[in-house]
Amino acid sequence: MFESRRGYKLIRFINVTFDVKMRLTYMKIKSAVLLLAINLGWAQQPPSTPLVFGQDTLDLGQKPIMLSEVVVGNSTLSAEELVMAAKEVMSATQQLSMADLELLYFMRHSELNDIDVDFKLKKTTVDSVDDDFIARAAQGIPKQSSSHTEALYRLAFNDTAKVNVSTQLVRGFQLEDESTKVETKDIEEFFLKEIERSLEAGHYFKIKSGIFGAKVREDDIDLDDFREIKDSLRSDSITEASLQKRHQWQSAAGYQRATEMARYHPHSKDPVIAVFEKPKRFDFQLIDYTLFRDQWIHVVAFKEKSKAEFYGELWISEEDKGLLQFKFVNNKPLQSINLLGFTYREPRVQGQYFYKKIDDKGYRFYFGRLEQDTEVGVDRPLSFIEKHKAFIGGRKVNRIDLDIHFALNQTEEYTYILKGIEPVDPSVQGEKTLTVLEQPESYPTDFWKDTEFTIAPSEAMRSFQLSKTSKQGER
Repeated sequence: MFESRRGYKLIRFINVTFDVKMRLTYMKIKSAVLLLAINLGWAQQPPSTPLVFGQDTLDLGQKPIMLSEVVVGNSTLSAEELVMAAKEVMSATQQLSMADLELLYFMRHSELNDIDVDFKLKKTTVDSVDDDFIARAAQGIPKQSSSHTEALYRLAFNDTAKVNVSTQLVRGFQLEDESTKVETKDIEEFFLKEIERSLEAGHYFKIKSGIFGAKVREDDIDLDDFREIKDSLRSDSITEASLQKRHQWQSAAGYQRATEMARYHPHSKDPVIAVFEKPKRFDFQLIDYTLFRDQWIHVVAFKEKSKAEFYGELWISEEDKGLLQFKFVNNKPLQSINLLGFTYREPRVQGQYFYKKIDDKGYRFYFGRLEQDTEVGVDRPLSFIEKHKAFIGGRKVNRIDLDIHFALNQTEEYTYILKGIEPVDPSVQGEKTLTVLEQPESYPTDFWKDTEFTIAPSEAMRSFQLSKTSKQGER
């Protein structure tokens, strides 16, 4: 028995010694291969699989270890130091003056809506407002709707003007089916007549929803202006005034959409993802060093520590530490409100932005995509009360009580392309062009054929076809 134990210990000692020698031999082989790879020159590697934040081990499984070429960067900066270096470069770009310059940019925006609505009439003193009237109001709201816009805009900077930025629609089109719009013209006309009649009689309105309420008096409504806007939208004749309003609105929409995308730049003034402004809130990890568009880059992964709302990657240039790509997606809803029958959520947002150096204008955003989901819900009682203001406290004249259920699921998709940065042309700025979006029956594949960029339509845009109902309405 004693001899067997001594034999067992001896065998175990030999195994351990052999294992240690094998590990040392492997480390020597690995070092030799590393030196060989360095002597042979640099070699590009496919992106490595990022480690999971919070874990300190990597399970290699039972597969044999395969030796390969090694790519080594010459930067001694940590992941966080690389991010701070990129912040300095991008901040310097923000400080460059854009006075008397203009951006020419392309913007695509798609809006997809799923709607669920139900009105229940509880009480009414107005004979015209009955169950059939309420049912028609609910049926006038489509269950699904979509709108797609592609347009070219000119954004001009002028420090001497009262408004530092002005946006002008150059050309574009919109795909929107009239059959998916809210069809409540007769209902709108009814309420316009009722409001006008009531105000002329010296009455006022009170709108209540549970414990909340608000008064609507004669001074709060400009009926002439309200009717002028409605008439301009409904009229078949195109006047210069209506063209001017449509041009201004569509130009402003192009600016607002570009501004919405700009909120997610890490170097913006009030960024949604504050990897530059508040780096202590994030974990950073250097996950790759690779070749991207003829230049070596560091790929830094980031993830928020406490809120854990966003994670993604920053691609940073090895040469001057400029930011070349920014990818992000959220883990948790950005906003989630549920209060007294009102709900609002932003469950998903994700984007991919690309930047490049443009002459002496620093690094500029030149291509990007953004997707956002929004959920809105209303489950509330709603009351319209008409009162006579000649009486103290107001005597009730008419009243309509409803229960409202409304749910909207909306997806918005943005695509941005920078076409160029040029000096402001005074002759163009002085022109009063009234360009408005065209309304084709299907996606015009050759609309941008003479431009310097090409972009493939989404599946929803490619399959769009104006309905027969809309065509008949245009005639």
